[in-house]
Amino acid sequence: MPHRSDKFNILITGVTTSIGRHLAQHLVENSKVGVVLGVSRQEKPYYFNDLPPDKFIYRTCDILKHRELSNLFLSRTFREAKINTVVHLAFKRKVTPSAYGHKINIQGTKALLEKCLEDGGIQKFIFKSSDVVYSIKPHNPVYLDETADLNFSPYTDQWVKDRVDADMICRSFMDNKSMNIVVLRMTNIIGRNLKNQLNAYFESKPIVKTMGFNPMINLLHMRDVIQAITLAIEKKSAKGIYNIAGADTAPISTFAELTGSPMISVPEPLLPTVNWVQRKLGLTDYYYSVDKDRQKFTSLLDDSKARRELGYKPQGRVEL
Repeated sequence: MPHRSDKFNILITGVTTSIGRHLAQHLVENSKVGVVLGVSRQEKPYYFNDLPPDKFIYRTCDILKHRELSNLFLSRTFREAKINTVVHLAFKRKVTPSAYGHKINIQGTKALLEKCLEDGGIQKFIFKSSDVVYSIKPHNPVYLDETADLNFSPYTDQWVKDRVDADMICRSFMDNKSMNIVVLRMTNIIGRNLKNQLNAYFESKPIVKTMGFNPMINLLHMRDVIQAITLAIEKKSAKGIYNIAGADTAPISTFAELTGSPMISVPEPLLPTVNWVQRKLGLTDYYYSVDKDRQKFTSLLDDSKARRELGYKPQGRVEL
């Protein structure tokens, strides 16, 4: 039976991720939010013990396991919480190949979407996507809007393909009449305790860039990640795809200087080998194969739709 509420009662998958943790802490302080139900495969981390038990509930659930996912939606906890909004963050972020990671990215997203539609009481599904879904080419416009071509190249790294496929799965369900689906395509998120490509890149020793290129990049502060998700939750008419960009844009070399680490330029043909050696020596966790086009060509997000329809305005300044 559909469950309605005057407040936003929110299920967060992948709540133990850095974004999930920040989001949960932010939402429990929001007067418009009734209950936050956080789920993850792992046991409850100690840091969630500081959140008020009347507003935050933690449950262990592997959304890839049909029985566990069904039991979550049928549980007394879920029903009493009157969950009406889902924020999907359970997504493998490490570039290293993983059978489970591929399944959670694709099958997990699809299974969760289908369960939300089946439930009948979920009014909004928010998926945190990424700008890596866009195809980057020399002739692209500097700013890409939400209609820009996606990366369907057969030569693309599997890590990127997973993001494109999950994004497309969400788009395939958008015509439903009962639940608004929101896809937030976010630019490079930078910050402490974040495990992603760009953080790994700027932590490399040394930082290596493609010789002859110095593309502009945009960095997104965690504060604005949370702002964008919160606006998508609160704006009842929010539906569809939104680009989310940060306040800071500069050449990649400028951001590298802020880290204090040396940067060297290497001819493009040598970069795969140099990156492989760096990883083997423990000098980086960055994977050049994922970002080889982004190392050369500027591709910034046009976030005018998010500013216009959600009221989004980036405020966080980056400190590397």
